[in-house]
Amino acid sequence: MSELIRFFAVTVLGVILDLAIAFALHHWAGAPLWLAAAAGFMLAASANYVIHQTWSFRAGPLSLRRAGLYAVVALATLAVRVTIVALLDRLLPGAWPLAILVAGAGGSFCVNFVLSKRVVFAPAPEGKRT
Repeated sequence: MSELIRFFAVTVLGVILDLAIAFALHHWAGAPLWLAAAAGFMLAASANYVIHQTWSFRAGPLSLRRAGLYAVVALATLAVRVTIVALLDRLLPGAWPLAILVAGAGGSFCVNFVLSKRVVFAPAPEGKRT
């Protein structure tokens, strides 16, 4: 199974967790949609890092350096997610909150994979430890 397929599988599970948390916070707790999206994302991203490190990219044991890099990538990905959600929510106020959350997740998936592959889980140069 390729890295992309493993990454996609983990991300799909993460997105399900992410969207469930975000939708619940918005629908039942009354949180603003952008805040609910941010909370769901951060909780799912934490779980995703551990699974990506150990399974998706098979990058060995957990690494504080990679965890820090993943946190930076998660913040960039979150910025993309929240921007998409906020823009769509402003364009379509009150309409299709779940669809807006899914659109934000789709855009952030692309950013997350590229940055994870190229920055976080890229092979270390010879002689350097991860």
